[in-house]
Amino acid sequence: MKLILLIVFFCVFIIALIFSVLNFHSVQINLGFTSISLPLTVALTIELFAGIVIGLLAALIQILRLKSDYAHLNKQLEKNK
Repeated sequence: MKLILLIVFFCVFIIALIFSVLNFHSVQINLGFTSISLPLTVALTIELFAGIVIGLLAALIQILRLKSDYAHLNKQLEKNK
């Protein structure tokens, strides 16, 4: 299973690398209060990592809720013994 995951990761990495080499044009990003000019690949990489961080934070919140529920149910189970 780890080998398959490693192969998939490597393939995605190679595709992203090819994409970034082919799309190294500068883009203007408007942030509302200012605008910046970045290469397209840098802008997409920043967006990718921001999405990953937001996804991990959402997952962390869900995990913490589930752990809290588990601890609460464990206390109830111990109380009923």
